[in-house]
Amino acid sequence: MDIPLSPIEKSLSRSLKYEIRLAKCTKFKKNRIFRCWVADGPSSLPEVFLVKIARHMKREPYNPKSNCVGSPAWKFFNEWAALQFLNEIDGTRTLVPQFIAGDAVEGLIAFEYVPKARSFRDILRDSNENERNCALLAHAQAIGRMHGATYGRKNEWLRLRTSLGTFHQADPDTFNGILRSFHRLATSLEQPVSIAVETELSELKETLSEGEPFSALRHVDIAPQNYLWLNDGVKLVDFEYSDYGHFLLDAPLGPYPFSVRWECDEVLTREIESVYRAELSTNFRRALDDAIYYKGVLAAWIYWLLRLGPIPNARGNMIKEIDALTRRCKAIARLSREIDYLPRIGGMLEQVAIVHENQ
Repeated sequence: MDIPLSPIEKSLSRSLKYEIRLAKCTKFKKNRIFRCWVADGPSSLPEVFLVKIARHMKREPYNPKSNCVGSPAWKFFNEWAALQFLNEIDGTRTLVPQFIAGDAVEGLIAFEYVPKARSFRDILRDSNENERNCALLAHAQAIGRMHGATYGRKNEWLRLRTSLGTFHQADPDTFNGILRSFHRLATSLEQPVSIAVETELSELKETLSEGEPFSALRHVDIAPQNYLWLNDGVKLVDFEYSDYGHFLLDAPLGPYPFSVRWECDEVLTREIESVYRAELSTNFRRALDDAIYYKGVLAAWIYWLLRLGPIPNARGNMIKEIDALTRRCKAIARLSREIDYLPRIGGMLEQVAIVHENQ
């Protein structure tokens, strides 16, 4: 379906300071992404590119002056800032599609069209084992590169993000929510949360919310459809929820499928972690220090356990959910003992595993 060209032409011409004429635009995905063909423009402009329009909701239409967490403007400027920032610091331009232009007034960004890319969702669902493994390793490499390249550069990103017209703030409810989940788990054990455990929970929340020393640009929306696989690697897309923070929450970690939920055997899990840490360490040297690195991993494991809901849902597959909860709690408890970090949280989660095993 073709769409009117004039609004997009005017926005791009204003942003690029060059009169742009388009041959046609067609709907690409959903109702907000369009594929555009250029009839006349600067030589730097590709012949075909994508345009993404900010979300417009009945209850909350796009308003570029809105600074509310979760608003259409907040999501739109997060994506703009992430794409532009990663283009500026990644000289090879392989991590994300090339950023072309943006128009804050109209709520529009233009970026590279990647014609031969495949969605991770399709690869994980339809491909053979070898192709899936190759894709997972390429994903780990890309995420490691992004986290490594953006480590220590928060002020640069923040200047760009705040220059786009809205004050930036992170969403605090995520971290408050995991504390509530932990207390629900403690209630299921019928035992009070001690002052010592509360102290560890406060330390955990501070580590996760402040991000230090694991602070880098996070994608946040880690669904498989937001990763595109090409022959030369992975491109990351859809940065509406992106933010600086504890980057291991984005990382492909663990003996269970957190944070990105796909199953891997033990050998592949180790390969993925090795690739990820190697890329990360190019700028974050402490990624090679197990004493530091695995403290961050443990915090991320606890976060994902609590974030995705530790209480089995009676409406779902109870046996499968309880088994998954038990395995995850045991893995956290084991790592907590091995590195001697957050031992009381680890101990309580181990009790959760024992209770469910004996049911």
